[in-house]
Amino acid sequence: MDAEVLSSSDFPVGSFAPHGEFRCRMDRGVLMWTSHGPFNLEALQAYGQLRRAAFERWGLNDRPVASIMEWVDSALMSPEAFLLYRRGFDSLMQSRHNYVAVAWVGGKHVEGLDLMQRQYAPLFAEHDLPFRMFDATEPAMAWVRPLLAARLAAAQR
Repeated sequence: MDAEVLSSSDFPVGSFAPHGEFRCRMDRGVLMWTSHGPFNLEALQAYGQLRRAAFERWGLNDRPVASIMEWVDSALMSPEAFLLYRRGFDSLMQSRHNYVAVAWVGGKHVEGLDLMQRQYAPLFAEHDLPFRMFDATEPAMAWVRPLLAARLAAAQR
């Protein structure tokens, strides 16, 4: 496991302070995210920079990768922030990516998680990207690992 953690707080954005923080680390091909919300537009601007840095840092542009997003406190974001995420995600999916699956972790205690899941699920479906929600990290990992292993095996053929 790569213990290095990258944070959206490390990236400068506009004149307003980001509300919310994204952190990520790599765990054997799975990009592990922790997201503390709620989020404004500036937080999603920093997230876009963080995602690009993570893909560069861990060489993910050309190799299969799965993602687990753990939501803490709140998943809510402004409509402008979600639109920015959508644009960045559409661009990522049209680039040299090799995204395998996305799992979200969070329970009823996470504000707005169901609402944001209803926003994100269709976006992931548009790109034929498997997506599921879980209450804990372990079952999420158990779901993404075989999907990632299958894609890695297919890539070696």
